[in-house]
Amino acid sequence: MPNPDPASPPAPRPSLTGSVRRAFGRPARLLWHHRLAVAFGVLLVPVYAGVQLWMPGLVGRTLDLLSGSRGDDGRSELATACWLFLGLGLVEAASRFVSRRLLIDVSRHVEEDLKNELVGHLQRLPMPWFDRSRTGDIVSRLTQDCELVRFVMGPILLHGGTTLCILPAGIWLMASMNVPVTLAAAGVFAVLMLTFRAVMPRLHKWSKRSQEAIAEISQQAQEDFAGIRVVHQFARVERERAAMATKNRRYLLANLRLVRLRSALNALTHTTSGAVLLAVLAVGGHEAIAGRISIGQLFQFIGYLGLMTFPLEILGWTIAMMPRAYAAGIRIAELFEVEPESAVGATPELRGSIRVENLTFTYPGAETPALSEVSFALEPGQKLGLVGPVGSGKSTLLALLMRLYDPPRGTIFIDGHDLLDLAPAATRALFAMAAQEPFLFSDSIARNVAFGQLAPPATDLDAAVEAAALDQDLPQFPAGLETLVGERGVTLSGGQKQRVSLARALLSERPGLLLDDTLSAVDPTTERRILRGLVQQRRARTVIAASHRLSVIADADLILVFDRGRVVQRGSHATLLDRPGRYAAAWQLQSEASALEGGEPA
Repeated sequence: MPNPDPASPPAPRPSLTGSVRRAFGRPARLLWHHRLAVAFGVLLVPVYAGVQLWMPGLVGRTLDLLSGSRGDDGRSELATACWLFLGLGLVEAASRFVSRRLLIDVSRHVEEDLKNELVGHLQRLPMPWFDRSRTGDIVSRLTQDCELVRFVMGPILLHGGTTLCILPAGIWLMASMNVPVTLAAAGVFAVLMLTFRAVMPRLHKWSKRSQEAIAEISQQAQEDFAGIRVVHQFARVERERAAMATKNRRYLLANLRLVRLRSALNALTHTTSGAVLLAVLAVGGHEAIAGRISIGQLFQFIGYLGLMTFPLEILGWTIAMMPRAYAAGIRIAELFEVEPESAVGATPELRGSIRVENLTFTYPGAETPALSEVSFALEPGQKLGLVGPVGSGKSTLLALLMRLYDPPRGTIFIDGHDLLDLAPAATRALFAMAAQEPFLFSDSIARNVAFGQLAPPATDLDAAVEAAALDQDLPQFPAGLETLVGERGVTLSGGQKQRVSLARALLSERPGLLLDDTLSAVDPTTERRILRGLVQQRRARTVIAASHRLSVIADADLILVFDRGRVVQRGSHATLLDRPGRYAAAWQLQSEASALEGGEPA
């Protein structure tokens, strides 16, 4: 994902502690919210670890006692040892189950909370950040990376705690029995630790590459399937398939490197267990023959080694997993480090008085201004028309009024307030927008129309649908307004999607209405019906309409004609027709085209 500020110098390399805090600080804070369950679960870890460590000693001492006991004494000692062993087994099983249940459940709650916080943060980010971000990469961080971080908050906490309890305690118990045998086992362990330390940097490197590769695959898949019709229309199936194959190949190669490293660590872990057992048998056997340890104590050594085999495997798994979880934590932290859009500002109830003074605006990273020295004033209830070729700045002006981008201070005023002094939510509550390329959710037509309302009355919904001339298409839909439109409204035509968007804006009942070439995909007959419906539904709303069809803005109180970001003509419809220029020429062309089509003159 691109740096939030590509022009900024690279940040100084953080320390190891700072990097770990950056990756896992937020999940750890979420874990703290469940501290009682975590504390109880963690306290049970040494309980079952201690019981496990007690069992080899119990068995070893029992063997030594039985080797010198006869008759009823031997049977009594054996029965006592068996009952004690059964009791210890039950305590170990119960404490292990409860501890595992608590810690794993908490890790799932942390994952849920982390995803909720991340989604909430993403929804507060400014529009310019989304302009240069990739949806697939965001989805990868929200899903796979959060899942990897969960391992640190639960399984690694559980298994790591078990390892920390059993390994040191087991080595201490072995050393208290016989130092030479313990040193033989510790020597092999030392080789394992040194190998782990050498492999860790490579594990981190290939873990990060693997996660970046899956993010690229997610992005490619999201674009291919969202635009599957375009892919087929231009016969680019094979090219897109090849592009996906290339990304899959990169993911495969990164994962193969990662799997080889992890497999080597796992193999080393298992081999180390066998090597330690061999060392204990060799050295411990000589010690037993020399009479310095008993057969029961030698059995204890082997029992301790058996207990330490699983922690060693978990240690290898943890070391292999930690770089991936760390890389995932860093990727998630990068999202949280993007500064959210400021919500600070006044929140008055706005009426829709708009004043723009010498507005010049350039998009971030662009060199040419999208708007230059634009000025106008609009009173509540009036209508402003925006005309001009593609790229002339009409949509940019609407985006600035919606505060999707911040204009220069002192250029846009709403109800006398500088736009930058108002909270973005207050500005957006003023306007309802119907875009040329509307976004529809994979839901019913009715729910898409009612998206901006909590519980709109059915009569209002029907009125908005009728004003947008959407009711004339209802017989074509299998379930009327309850028809599902598919992802992004794929089952609807361009004109139908625009009319759903227009009905949604009309139903919102906001004081302002922004129309961004909303009728570009409808036929002239439907357009005339919509214009009549807009007159009825407009009431006292402030309307700003950008359109290539001049009939849409002919009734505007003020019309601005744009060219390359500048206003080249201004006035009412009648005034502009009396003046030679772009507007009069465009009106003449559209009137002639309408007459040729057999419709009413524009």
